[in-house]
Amino acid sequence: MKYIFFFSILLTTTSCMKEVDLEYLRPDPKLVLNSVASAGEPLKASLSRTWFYTEDYPNVTIEDAKVELYVNDRLFEEMSWNVEETEYYAVGNYVSSYIPVPGDKVRVEAKREGFKEAVGEEIVPDKPSLLKLYAESYEEDIYGYTSSKRRYKVTFRDEPSVQNCYLISIVYGTPHYEYDYDDLEKPPVYSGIYYWRNESIDYASDPVFGNRVSILDKVMGSDWLSGYNGRPFSDELFDGKEYTMALDANSYYGHNPIFPLPGEALPDSARVYLYAISEPYYKYLSALATLSDGSFNNDLADIGLAEPVRVFNNIEGGLGILGTACVDSLTVAIQELN
Repeated sequence: MKYIFFFSILLTTTSCMKEVDLEYLRPDPKLVLNSVASAGEPLKASLSRTWFYTEDYPNVTIEDAKVELYVNDRLFEEMSWNVEETEYYAVGNYVSSYIPVPGDKVRVEAKREGFKEAVGEEIVPDKPSLLKLYAESYEEDIYGYTSSKRRYKVTFRDEPSVQNCYLISIVYGTPHYEYDYDDLEKPPVYSGIYYWRNESIDYASDPVFGNRVSILDKVMGSDWLSGYNGRPFSDELFDGKEYTMALDANSYYGHNPIFPLPGEALPDSARVYLYAISEPYYKYLSALATLSDGSFNNDLADIGLAEPVRVFNNIEGGLGILGTACVDSLTVAIQELN
């Protein structure tokens, strides 16, 4: 039905072809600076450049720039280039010995010959007031099939008289047991660790996010909002108040029936991360979240019939984002309702 509707729209439009001189449209390249100053974590910054369509995905990472870090308007140090090697890939960043604290004003300046200077500046927010987390697991009958689901309730207090922006993320943990594979009748032994996974939340289940779903989205069946690594929101609906956010999880991690359950199994756990984030970082993350949504407007934008989402930028003289954040977290056992 959705694609028939798109086809009907296309039939009502006319098209033409025009040869375009792309090189004539080539803009001057700009530095792209991205960094997040998160309280308690060493500051890093990535630096690259813009590239033109005809360049066919070049390597745009810049390793020989001068990147300076200022804290509270004083030069802290010149950040150094560092490559982090992992098992699967290598990531290059400019790194600093500075660890942000709430209230600090952080400024990063990047200079490289052939480009305008790129500068970003923001203040690290205070820690959010995360009060309570409740998590429950229950079974639901859908068209004759039993499905296991989870629900989370997160309570926090918003600071009054100022606009606050947040990011919420929930992870799901299961206890790891060690088995004797030669004799599965032996009781498993708890290894002392939990395995943690990002929870797949339907963010449209709470009013804070629900107004992001349009009537047309609901008609087309896109009545949910994703956010596997979390989703940003503001205090527009609860400014200065205590608020409890209720979120439903779409995914379920079940037990493998090949292995026996321990006699006294430890409960599964849930952990919520609530980040206070700067307003520019909120706008940036909101644009990314909107781009990843399966919305009707995004489908129209893909075929040139709607305005595309513009990603927010707060870097003077260049592009990118300097965001700031401060996190609080809570961990609880998940209550089994049935």
